[in-house]
Amino acid sequence: MQVSTEIPFGEMIPYTITRYRKERMFKEETVVATEIPLTFVVNDHEIATLMCTPSKLKAYTYGFLFTSGFIKQAEDILSYECDEKKWRVDVRVKNFVDPELMGQRVYTSGCGKGVMYTSMMELSARHPIDSRIRINGEKIIEAMHWLQGCSDLHNKTGGVHSAAISMNGDLPRFHIDDIGRHNAVDKVIGTLLLDQTNTRDILLLSTGRISSEILHKARRLSIPVLASRGAPTHQSVLLAKEMGITIAGFIRRTNFAVFTHPERIVTP
Repeated sequence: MQVSTEIPFGEMIPYTITRYRKERMFKEETVVATEIPLTFVVNDHEIATLMCTPSKLKAYTYGFLFTSGFIKQAEDILSYECDEKKWRVDVRVKNFVDPELMGQRVYTSGCGKGVMYTSMMELSARHPIDSRIRINGEKIIEAMHWLQGCSDLHNKTGGVHSAAISMNGDLPRFHIDDIGRHNAVDKVIGTLLLDQTNTRDILLLSTGRISSEILHKARRLSIPVLASRGAPTHQSVLLAKEMGITIAGFIRRTNFAVFTHPERIVTP
């Protein structure tokens, strides 16, 4: 695979590939999803370097620092600077907590990789979510169908996950793509923080697997319903029961599976 000349640096990069089809080989132009290493520096302490798609980096910063326990609200970030040449984000936060005091780092599974802290994971499991939201099952199917079709980056590269939020089952107002399903969720959460959105009655949609760390991210923002085209893991199902979170997986055009708290899903 050869790099095309004069490559523009964005969410996707053009490449020249060699295609094999019907016993023939020939050159073909295509695009691949961009992957960059983004380093987070908080109050002059390097926290982590994570691989991600170079878009929505401010929302990603807010979401990652929130789900990792460095901030409790958007206002806790006093300053934000992003150097897109060095791929480095420098922020100053109120009441900085040294990562060494936050517990053991847990490196998350799957694409893009990520990191969480055990203290944040334990804290998020203590109090179950109390939400009276009820969502029509057909609206969940419609919202997931919308999410699967709206990503131009995924349609062209096949190399990213998408995430979005639905208010009371309505079609989402926006979606966010990233090479990592954790990153896409963090970017959505960061957007909600920046917009000061009330999350008590929302549905978090993801095209990726619902693992326990995705569940902890949602719990940190008190999101009561998670829905995915993919599957949950057994740990996420066990924890969702305790956390009071509804998990809907394997969403297709006619059906889906509800693994926990089905009382929030209603029929037409």
